[in-house]
Amino acid sequence: MNGRHLPVDPRLPQMPLALDGAAMAGVLDDLIGARGPRVLDCEVERCKYRPRRNLSVGYRLRLQGGAEQRVSARFCTGGDAARRHARHLDGPVLPTTAGPVRSHVPSLDLFLHWWPNDPRLRAARLLAGPDALAAPLPADRGTPGVTVVQWVPEHRLTIRVDHHAAPVYAKADAEDRGATTQRSLQALWDSAARREGRLRLPQPLGWQAGPGLQWLSALPGRALLDLAPRVAPPQAAAVGQLLAALHATSAPLARDHDAASLLQRLHAVADTLRTVEPAWAATLARLTGLLAEGLARHGQAPAVTLHGDLHPRNVLWHEGRCALIDFDSLTQGPAWLDLGAWLADDLYRAVLADQPPAPGDAAACAFVDAYAAAGGRTGGAAALAWATAWQLVCQRAWRGAVNLKPGRFARVPALLDLAEQLARQGLQAPGSNGHG
Repeated sequence: MNGRHLPVDPRLPQMPLALDGAAMAGVLDDLIGARGPRVLDCEVERCKYRPRRNLSVGYRLRLQGGAEQRVSARFCTGGDAARRHARHLDGPVLPTTAGPVRSHVPSLDLFLHWWPNDPRLRAARLLAGPDALAAPLPADRGTPGVTVVQWVPEHRLTIRVDHHAAPVYAKADAEDRGATTQRSLQALWDSAARREGRLRLPQPLGWQAGPGLQWLSALPGRALLDLAPRVAPPQAAAVGQLLAALHATSAPLARDHDAASLLQRLHAVADTLRTVEPAWAATLARLTGLLAEGLARHGQAPAVTLHGDLHPRNVLWHEGRCALIDFDSLTQGPAWLDLGAWLADDLYRAVLADQPPAPGDAAACAFVDAYAAAGGRTGGAAALAWATAWQLVCQRAWRGAVNLKPGRFARVPALLDLAEQLARQGLQAPGSNGHG
C-alpha cells in the first residue's frame, strides 16, 4: 500500500498520539488516577478531522473488572481546549464508570467528556434516568437491557433496548432531526410499496421529544458487508429493486440537493481535501472541473426520495431478501446520488482490498439492470460513470481524509485517480440507458 498512514498537520501534532489506542490508554489511565479502575485496552471508535482546526475522537475503554467506558476527546489548536473546558465547568454532570466527568490536558490541548456527559446529546444524559425509555415499550416490560450500539460524540447516538417481546432501537442526533425522519419513515411505512413487499424498512414506533429519541423496530438479518467483503450479483440485484421502490415512493421531505447545493458541496469537499494534502491540488483542480461539467450535463434530473447513505452496511439480508436501514440522511434529490453511491462503494471496497477495481462488473450490472427493470431511470452509461466519480470524491475520498479509519487515508490518491478516469468517461457521448 502506497501513501502515508495519516495527514501531516503542523497545527495538530497530537494526531499520531490521538489515533494510537495503546498510547492513549496510558493518557486516559493517568486521568482516572490511582482510585479508579485501570485501563486495560483503548479502542478508537470514531474520528472526525477538521484540517488545521481540531480532531475529535471517540474512545472505548475496557477497564479492570470487565466494565467499559466511552470517552469523547477533542484535540484542539491555539489553546481552544482550555476555553472549552472553562465553558463547561458549571454544566450538569452525571457519574461515570471510570470516575472522571470532564478532563483537560493542557500539554495536548485536549478536552474530554466521559460518557454519558455529552454536551450536545441530551439523550445520552437522560438514559441514566429510570423513566427515559418509557415511550415505545409495553407496560409490563420489566427492566429492559440497554446497549449503546453507536455513539458519535456530540453528533448522534443509537441504542438497542432488549425486553421480553422483541428488541427495538432508538436514535438521537444533536440537531433533533429525528422528528422529521420519523414523519418521513411513517409515510414510507404506510406506502403501497411497503405493503406490497417491494420496500422493506424498519417500522417507525414513535418520537420521544424529552430525550430526543426516534424509536424503530428491529429487523432480522445481517448487513451485506458482514456477509462478504463484496456484494454478489444476486444481492446487488435485490438492492437495485429495493432502491427503485424507495425512489418512486413519496415522503414529506424538503429538496435539499439541487444543482447549486451540489456544486457547493463539490467545492467544499475539494477545498477540504486540498487542505488535508496540498499535493492533491492539481488532481482536485482537474476533477472539480470535470465533475462540474458533468453536473451541467447529467445533473438535471427529477427529485426522488433518496436514502442518502447507501452502502452495504446499511442493507440487511435475510432469507433471500434485503431491507434498508439507517435513514438518518433521508432526503430528496436526483436518483444518481444513490446510484453513484452504491457503485462507488463497490469500487472503494476493491481499492481497500488492494484489488483492481472493475467498473461495470457483474455485480454493478446486476444492480443497475434490476433498478431499471423495476422502473428506475439510470440516465445511461456516461451518466452512471460520472455519478460514480462524483461519489468517489464527495463520499469515499472525503471520508477517507476526515474519518481516518485505518488504511483509508492512504487510499485517497487511488480513489481520486479512479474518479478522474470515470469522470472523463462521463463526458463522452451519451450511450444507451444501460450500464455499459
